[in-house]
Amino acid sequence: MQTYFTALLLTIAVEFVVYYVFIRSKPLKSLLYSCIINGLTHPIAFYFYSEYSIAYDLNNNFNIYFLIIEIVVFLAEIFPVKILLKVNLQNAVIIAFTANLITAVMSFIF
Repeated sequence: MQTYFTALLLTIAVEFVVYYVFIRSKPLKSLLYSCIINGLTHPIAFYFYSEYSIAYDLNNNFNIYFLIIEIVVFLAEIFPVKILLKVNLQNAVIIAFTANLITAVMSFIF
């Protein structure tokens, strides 16, 4: 359980920084939005990845399930980013992609 909360807090922190870098205002709102968005997507993604890792005895971080789950999370976060950060669709895609790319890369480091 500690692994989950560590991963969640790191994800929230990293995505908060990405949101703040892109919109350059309202740091508390950016943090709140990061908590909301990741509160919706992170538990589901973590659950599915954990289930597939156990079921298929996956020992490494990168595999097809990791890639599929990351793509689904990226797609799921586009519209919440657009609505909450009040950016256009193109910027929402860029922000969501950047945030998820960084957190995906970090999952290999930690």
